[in-house]
Amino acid sequence: METCTGVPPVLDLYLFVRLVLPLLVAAGVGWLVARAINRGLSRLPPREVPLPEHSLLPSPAAQRRYRRLRKRRPNLRSITLQPRIPRSWAAVAAVVLIGSVAACILLMPNGARFQVIVESLRGYPSTIIDVQVPADQQDALLQAWAPVLQQTARPIVMRYRVARMAGMAEVHDVLPVQVRRRGPVLQIATAQPVDARALRDALQDCMPLPPALIRLHERTVAPWREADWHPMAAPHAAE
Repeated sequence: METCTGVPPVLDLYLFVRLVLPLLVAAGVGWLVARAINRGLSRLPPREVPLPEHSLLPSPAAQRRYRRLRKRRPNLRSITLQPRIPRSWAAVAAVVLIGSVAACILLMPNGARFQVIVESLRGYPSTIIDVQVPADQQDALLQAWAPVLQQTARPIVMRYRVARMAGMAEVHDVLPVQVRRRGPVLQIATAQPVDARALRDALQDCMPLPPALIRLHERTVAPWREADWHPMAAPHAAE
């Protein structure tokens, strides 16, 4: 099975999301933190700041304006200001903001995994195998067919530059074979289109079934948008 590389549209989308998503997270968290701080400040009492006898500004014009203000309002001894943001609040806000952005960057999937996610949501061409087999025999059938079915999974390789001064990164993942159980009908979706006749012959060599019980057809499958699809377990996990 030939290795497939990340197609340019998915690569461009991944690089865009990798750049923009942390910025969106920072903006969203910053907005929420600002709202929380403003709500907390509204519950604090205002600050009373006493006025000095003379203006603290060295400008002569400022001194004159201040003297006129004191003459017009001789009883003014203090001004009321909004409460100051406590330093502990600012520290907590900084930790939350930095932590959110760092978590976003650390949890960002690599390019190959991102392609698996996108294709699982958007859909990809697949060969569907519908098998009429009792539910209690489906696990044994999957175990017998696993060596052939696992060859229809699609390896994904994506190459991209992580940073401007860094070298090229190469990441790998696999778009898996999907399985869905519908009572006595077992549905298997390959990760890429395959020759139906060759696939049928290979499966019959592993565990023969009456030909009428196996039906193969091609269609686009989107496992993350369609119900009950699950990745097929690796051969060693099925034992």
